[in-house]
Amino acid sequence: MMSSYISTLSWTSAALNTLPKLQSEVSKANTEIATGRHADVGLTLGITTGRSVDLHTKETAVQSLIDANALTTNQLSLTQNALTDIANTANGFLQSLMSVPDTSGGAASLEAQGRTSMNGLTATLNTSDGKRFIFAGVNSAVRPVADYSAAPKAALNAAFAAKFGLDPTDPQNDSQIANITPAAMSSFLDTEFANMFKDPAWGTSWSSASNENLVSRISQNERATVSTNANTKPMRELAMAYAMVGDLGIGKMSASTLQVVLDKARTVVGSAVSGVTDTQAALGVTQQRVASSNDSMAQVVAATQAQISALEGVDPAEAKTRMDTLTTQLQMSYATTAKLMQLSILNYV
Repeated sequence: MMSSYISTLSWTSAALNTLPKLQSEVSKANTEIATGRHADVGLTLGITTGRSVDLHTKETAVQSLIDANALTTNQLSLTQNALTDIANTANGFLQSLMSVPDTSGGAASLEAQGRTSMNGLTATLNTSDGKRFIFAGVNSAVRPVADYSAAPKAALNAAFAAKFGLDPTDPQNDSQIANITPAAMSSFLDTEFANMFKDPAWGTSWSSASNENLVSRISQNERATVSTNANTKPMRELAMAYAMVGDLGIGKMSASTLQVVLDKARTVVGSAVSGVTDTQAALGVTQQRVASSNDSMAQVVAATQAQISALEGVDPAEAKTRMDTLTTQLQMSYATTAKLMQLSILNYV
């Protein structure tokens, strides 16, 4: 008969060596329960890992477009609200022009309304979303429209005074305005005055905006114009009408000359209102395109996520059962190791 030597250390070492593996398996199972996917995707999928990477890249790219569209949608909404304010002010001004008779009786109120409307127009055109000016076109970092009381009004005063020989420091209150004939006023409105709202004078005195509007990628295969700018014809026409009524001294004009100014203002404002409506309609189409693109891309994201889940996902019930089994084994291993550690021949001497 032959006996072999077995130490307490050899017994306990075998039990202790199983603990790290069990602990690792418990950690993996716990991760899979928490995330719903394999703890080590690369190890589990092997050669199909590349497919998983491609799907994640696709999901990220499409989701980035959706996130960018949220900013675009906000900008379009701000622009539409601003255009609505501009249109409402213009319509109110047009109603006043239509209701006031072509006499000097209502000139004072029209002058005040013209100046107020001009201030409102410049303020609205300088609207910002906190990051960029929405009416500046691609030059969105720069405030698009100058304060009317600065360079624009100085240019108007100079042209008005030079044309009719008025006091250059305050031409609106010069008594010589009463001597301006209808023909002379009509000529001024169609030439020197109109030229102030055309390039290059418009860019020199009034606007720092770009004529080029922002274009954004709204889907994987689609781009759209997502802004307007302060240089469009309707904005120039409104500025022209407000300045025409507010700062040409209409209260001092003869009835016949006043009629020329008011008739011109009515025509210009009517054209501007129509132009603003067209701009809103065009941006409304863009809003619908963005919404439609978001719906389509949301479906792509959902389908991609389903494919990712099929590749990387784990069965929660199976993972929970495996977790419970591993936890039980680990607890038994702890208990067994503790018992073995307590064994000593001294207990039997």
